[in-house]
Amino acid sequence: MEKDYFKYYKPNFLIGFIIAAFVIVYLAKEYFVLSISIFGVITLLIGLITKYFWKSPIFKWLFWVDDFSGRYEGKLIYQYVDELGKLQTGERDHIKIINQTGSKITVSSFTKKSDGSKSSLSHNKGMFVEKTQDEKHYNLIYSYLNDGSKEQGFSPHYGTEVIKFIRRGSEKSLSGSYYTDRIPHQTKGVYKDLKWVSKNDEHEF
Repeated sequence: MEKDYFKYYKPNFLIGFIIAAFVIVYLAKEYFVLSISIFGVITLLIGLITKYFWKSPIFKWLFWVDDFSGRYEGKLIYQYVDELGKLQTGERDHIKIINQTGSKITVSSFTKKSDGSKSSLSHNKGMFVEKTQDEKHYNLIYSYLNDGSKEQGFSPHYGTEVIKFIRRGSEKSLSGSYYTDRIPHQTKGVYKDLKWVSKNDEHEF
């Protein structure tokens, strides 16, 4: 397992769950005279919960993070300074797709240009999640790598995003900002009206 495999679990709840599972498996083993590894059964159970059942009502109480997964669509408002020192701004359709398990959160992002074609794809590198100061929402902070675009003459580059996740009933949305180290022009911008549109976590690339 990764060293931060349990980072989204509530520690006290996880310990209590493991102890309870140990007792149940031990009693079942003794009662039915089963030749099984208690450690193996608990490891398998934790693995299944982490990968498949982490957001089910039965097990979601084990985790302190919300379910961010799905497809979000909205606008990206960008700006950069061109070769002449002039500020250039614009707005594009933007899509974020969040894949999530009980141990890992992955964000894939791309924009759509004015002709409808897709920009290069970005993937997050690392992820830090925290509750907002009022503990009602979440901040997702991460760096990302953009694949670049030979067609547009953009080389691969890194960027950083600070995203706020808000849930209002069944509605989920993202807002926040980003900046990049893209050469020759560093860029920055904000996200506007990124709304959750479906649970589909597949992307078009």
